Amino acid sequence: MGDFNDDPISPSFKKILKIKGKEKQLDSMSLFGPMERLFKKGVGSLAYKDQWNLFDQIYLTSNLVETQDGYRFWKADVFKPLYLIDSKGRYKGYPLRTYAGGNYIGGYSDHFPVYIHLIREVK
Repeated sequence: MGDFNDDPISPSFKKILKIKGKEKQLDSMSLFGPMERLFKKGVGSLAYKDQWNLFDQIYLTSNLVETQDGYRFWKADVFKPLYLIDSKGRYKGYPLRTYAGGNYIGGYSDHFPVYIHLIREVK
């Protein structure tokens, strides 16, 4: 997981690392990119020039996707409660930054955090 400075559909992920965007495409040697589905819906973790990007990503091996015993992947999302969103000015709707234009504005980051849900069956 991390800030990869590339979107889930970028060639660095799709062509070079061969990241799979759908769980059913996985094999034991590939990685699943759950953020691809979000990106295709227009969800982003940062904005630049009114364009949303999803540079913050989490990748999973088949073990967390296909297992029926123990924890397994359920879904991914971007965490963006109101207190993390700039409510006014030029960057309204963007992540509320700590600094903008060299000025301290008291926000958190220029990126929203991303997370996944892991679930397990209770017997």
